[in-house]
Amino acid sequence: MLKDVYPIKLFLTVKANIIMISFSIVINILTWLWLFLQIRPREDYIFLHYNILFGVDYIGDWWKIVYVPATGIIILFANIIAAWFLYKKDKFASYLILAACLYSQIFLFIAASLLVFLNV
Repeated sequence: MLKDVYPIKLFLTVKANIIMISFSIVINILTWLWLFLQIRPREDYIFLHYNILFGVDYIGDWWKIVYVPATGIIILFANIIAAWFLYKKDKFASYLILAACLYSQIFLFIAASLLVFLNV
């Protein structure tokens, strides 16, 4: 099994991998900062989900905003590990997985910004 895995040091020196992983990490950090700088701890409930058909359809405690960037971290680590394991067999699939990770971080940042605009 370990013979089929590409060395992690070499995987992390490929320019395309570094760019997509670093942008994904930066966007996830910006999501955490955006949420915690804009939404302060409070006693009352905040809006957690908005639907274009029904309006606000989910409210809850302020700390539940961490679900958005925490999901981003889970996606980030899962996709990096999957891309690393696939890199030796299929480089293009590995690049697609890392690109999907980057796009998911972008969409999670958009979701976080919508949370901020709903609650500020």
